[in-house]
Amino acid sequence: MIDPTAIISPEARIGERVAIGPYTVIDAGVTVGEDCRIGPGVYLTGNVAIGARCRIHKGAVLGDEPQDSSYDGSPTEVQIGVECVFREYVTVHRGSRRGGVTRIGNGCMFMAFSHVGHDCNVGDGVVLANQSLLAGHVDVEEKVTISAAVAVHQFCRIGTLAMIGGRARINQDVPPYCLVNHRGEVSGVNLIGLRRNGLTSQERIAVSGAFKMFFRTDRMRTEAIEDVARQYPENPVIVRFVEHVLASKRGILPGMAWR
Repeated sequence: MIDPTAIISPEARIGERVAIGPYTVIDAGVTVGEDCRIGPGVYLTGNVAIGARCRIHKGAVLGDEPQDSSYDGSPTEVQIGVECVFREYVTVHRGSRRGGVTRIGNGCMFMAFSHVGHDCNVGDGVVLANQSLLAGHVDVEEKVTISAAVAVHQFCRIGTLAMIGGRARINQDVPPYCLVNHRGEVSGVNLIGLRRNGLTSQERIAVSGAFKMFFRTDRMRTEAIEDVARQYPENPVIVRFVEHVLASKRGILPGMAWR
């Protein structure tokens, strides 16, 4: 059902069985997959591709220009997977350079007033709670949970199954499987998340061991991550942890004081 007050460009592509609420505006270049539900007062603009069975609530703005003073109007995109939820007044901005893309995976939830900046990459199953903000060029891997009122600095990377505490300020990378407290310190391992997502007890023990070797030591971090790699040379879960640390350009968040 499409409300008669909605304004939809004839150049927009709307899938089957899509519901569109009153006073919503959908511009040319937008693609909406089948079975989507779009609430009132939503604005979809730019080259935005929205997968099937997404729900977009009141006041959300998806695909507007990046908040980047160097943006020159070049064609850029937003690509959104299937079964995502965008709650009230969420904003997602498209890429900032010619051909740039802001990507969002499948099954994500963005709670009210959260923001995804230009050129971000958000993996499957990510939860971004109320008023949390991703600056430009942030990478968030799959099944990350970001609590309310978190601010993530541009170019930061957050590894899979990490969980960020409310009101944290993230200005460096977060390795996979880690918990971050409200002060922006890595405080432990997300054991509940690992268990819920099917990691075996042996894998969880290995993650805990790698965490202690890296964060609970007086050694240089370059030496500590080498020790982790030697200790778990063929464990794919730990290999992912090691690769994430070694690929960091902004450095890794500090660990919580442990003595």
